[in-house]
Amino acid sequence: MDAIKRVIFSKSRQPLLYLFAACAGAALAVAPAPASAQYPDKPIRVIVAYPAGGATDVIARLIGARLGERLKQPIVVENRAGASGMIGSEAVAKAAPDGYTLIYTAADTHSINPHVYPKIAYDARRDFTPIALTGQNPLGLVVKTALPANNVAQLIKLAKDSPGKLTFASWGVGSSSQAAMEMFNAQVGVDLLHVPFQGAAPAIQAVMAGQVDAMMVPLTLAEPNHKAGKVRLLAALTPQRSGAAPDAQTLTEQDVPLSVGPWQGFLGPANLPPAVVALLNREVNAVLTDPAMREQLLKAGLEVSTSTSQDFKALLDSEYERWGKTIRAAKIRVD
Repeated sequence: MDAIKRVIFSKSRQPLLYLFAACAGAALAVAPAPASAQYPDKPIRVIVAYPAGGATDVIARLIGARLGERLKQPIVVENRAGASGMIGSEAVAKAAPDGYTLIYTAADTHSINPHVYPKIAYDARRDFTPIALTGQNPLGLVVKTALPANNVAQLIKLAKDSPGKLTFASWGVGSSSQAAMEMFNAQVGVDLLHVPFQGAAPAIQAVMAGQVDAMMVPLTLAEPNHKAGKVRLLAALTPQRSGAAPDAQTLTEQDVPLSVGPWQGFLGPANLPPAVVALLNREVNAVLTDPAMREQLLKAGLEVSTSTSQDFKALLDSEYERWGKTIRAAKIRVD
């Protein structure tokens, strides 16, 4: 104490400053450290690499709104469309791996584009962290009403009797619609001629008008147009009958063992912290287990599935190889 008094009342101010600094340091040493920020502590941006109002965007917003409620932070959906989804995907690949920039996307950007485009600015498998599968986009095989085919066997016979004569529409070169039909062609040994369109709506309109013979189209478009008599729905490409078209037989039921359902889900940049991945996976799955949400999503075009992040990664790896094999065999390429 005497030593402290001598320093305090010293004419020199420098020892006094040293004493205050020492005392402050001691106080900090014993004071409890501030609690670390809990993720998430600010809004999360979810990039959709497609235009606003499309099926993927609508689904992302439905899930995002409920996810934001659970995380107690806003989910801000940002549309970065262009280059078949590659612009938005590249933005996420280059984002900081902190959990505040994610992508909600579909098979086209990560399972198909890498095999279709020779110059792509991201590595679909190395530049992303799989977070949560949300489901599949169920497809249906439709034909124009004037085509004399009421089932898949009759379509196959027509195609084999007139090789290279029947046509099929898609919503673009290298799209999941084209690739799914090419899988069918290879599976049954036929050769339908591809006619690409800019979008699903004009493609199915061409089938309705009788200008194109067939198409792989989302069941949410196929079923109502089938019921309205505008197209004929021959089969669902789902493993089991789909809630989107419960009366439609699957391909497997018609002796064609093929199921094609482009996936959808959440991914983040590479090296996303495991704790963040685990939290987001758990909360997305919680959103998807709500029956009312599942019904909404089915109407929007998503057949809900849930998985762990590890299972989602395994699915992405297998789908990358599966779509790639089809695309290489069909020589689908966009330079």
